[in-house]
Amino acid sequence: MKTITGQSHGKLILIGEHSVVYQKPSIALPFRAATISVQLEPAGNHSYLFSDIYEGPTEEAPNRLDALIGLFNILRHDFHLERTHFTIRVSSSLPIERGLGSSAALSVAFIRAFYQYLDRPLTTEDLLDYADYAETISHGHPSGLDARVTALNQPLLFQKGQHPTVFDFHTPYWLVVADSGIAGNTKSTVERVKTAYDSPYPARKAAVHQAIDGLGELTPRFAEALTASQSSLEVLASIIQSAQTYLQSLQVSSPELDFGIQEMLKHGAVAAKLTGGGGGGCYYGLVETHDQALALQEALTHSPYASDTWLMPLSSQY
Repeated sequence: MKTITGQSHGKLILIGEHSVVYQKPSIALPFRAATISVQLEPAGNHSYLFSDIYEGPTEEAPNRLDALIGLFNILRHDFHLERTHFTIRVSSSLPIERGLGSSAALSVAFIRAFYQYLDRPLTTEDLLDYADYAETISHGHPSGLDARVTALNQPLLFQKGQHPTVFDFHTPYWLVVADSGIAGNTKSTVERVKTAYDSPYPARKAAVHQAIDGLGELTPRFAEALTASQSSLEVLASIIQSAQTYLQSLQVSSPELDFGIQEMLKHGAVAAKLTGGGGGGCYYGLVETHDQALALQEALTHSPYASDTWLMPLSSQY
């Protein structure tokens, strides 16, 4: 029996959440600490899905899997395989609905597996087109950032509507990424910000526009600080904290994220912020050394605000 596996990983937004939807620049890294794989094999008269979320016929899958099922159906349609059935097995160490790009990672892994199963060459253009299709189902009006960081496996300086730029940099510093253990909902937070952005109330509209513009202005400063010959920990920390302040003003942070961030600052992080859509999900802290990262990670294991943690260097070269 022919069995094919496609793989992918998540993404970590360093800066530019939400403002990226409004054509502001953002910076994101591949998040290789957690991965996802999709296995395809032929089935009989029905297609089945096996995952941590759901096991059963694809046509009965819950709404939270609409993007995967929609992607599955359009690929079968485009390749004239509507009457061909598959067993789909998903295995993942990437937490879902945490702002780490799990929906894009699942789509990319599935597309890769599907093309491999058919022994068809997969172009970057086709990969991104199908991933964007699935992301639109997941998020409504996605920026395209998640799909590109995940599919291209490159750190990116990204601005919606423009060709993404590979963003190479290196610092000696470290990040500790923490999962609050509470699902966020990027589609919901993006829609909520959009409603406020278009608010009929002048004060609210002005405040949201100011926060979006402020976030957009931070990204070039952050990029400059990351690529400086001697990157300043203090400058990076100041920008990260400013970004978190703007995100809080957009009301996309949450109590568990705010307290988790305070916990990081209490245990050695020089700055910390949420990453992704917010409303739950993940946050990260910046520290100077690997030893400090390990100490912070250890402290978080005793905290109620972190269900899981990962370490990664603040560098594109890992």
